[in-house]
Amino acid sequence: MNQDLTPSEITAADLLKKFPQQATRFFITQKTSCVGCFMAGFCTLKDVIETYELDESNFLAELNKIIKNPIQTK
Repeated sequence: MNQDLTPSEITAADLLKKFPQQATRFFITQKTSCVGCFMAGFCTLKDVIETYELDESNFLAELNKIIKNPIQTK
């Protein structure tokens, strides 16, 4: 994730647009309903963390791992 962006600036939809495969798998693994949610364009990652009562540091650490290691497609 860009160092200049904070979880309160990027939406779930932004993440899904920029990293569709990685973000989809990530949100499913985190047990959120972000994929396909009509509010994804409005909910920031901070909102997701708060709504699902997730640990912010673990959430962001896992997200950074996924973004830095893209899924290989055939």
